[in-house]
Amino acid sequence: MRTIIKIIVGLLILSALAGAWIWWRHDHQVIPENIAQQVNFVIFYPAPTNQIVIQKPSFKYDKSIKQISFIVRFDGQSITFAEQSSPDSFSDDPNFYPQFIQKLNGYATFASIDGSVDLTVPKEIKDEAGVMNAKGTLLFAQSTTGNLSENAWKQLFNSLVYVQPN
Repeated sequence: MRTIIKIIVGLLILSALAGAWIWWRHDHQVIPENIAQQVNFVIFYPAPTNQIVIQKPSFKYDKSIKQISFIVRFDGQSITFAEQSSPDSFSDDPNFYPQFIQKLNGYATFASIDGSVDLTVPKEIKDEAGVMNAKGTLLFAQSTTGNLSENAWKQLFNSLVYVQPN
């Protein structure tokens, strides 16, 4: 009889642990699974804090251009992230990326945990953007509600974590 009770208690504990793990994974999974399965590049996103809130319903994947996008609230500002696989031309020609940044009116560069970040103000959109080419991903983070200080950009980019493609 004791053996049966031990088995039942053990199964109940395992069931509770499995349920807690499933709940935690679902609640803490930032990138929607249906999007993560379609992407073949590293996806960067800022680690959520009191100052950084990822708008989970904003996640979109555009199959035609193979780009993921989402919105982050950072210190009262709205930042749109757009990410795609780095173009082959960036690795084929070492001058291509710097010329690209120059065309986007790059005005500052700083080192982040994951790589070099270029701050730009593209003429077409007139909003400030941070650009990073790292781990095979080209990332644009565009401020849509006003400019950020360079220190704020550094804080945002140094908060990035990433997930590998499935």
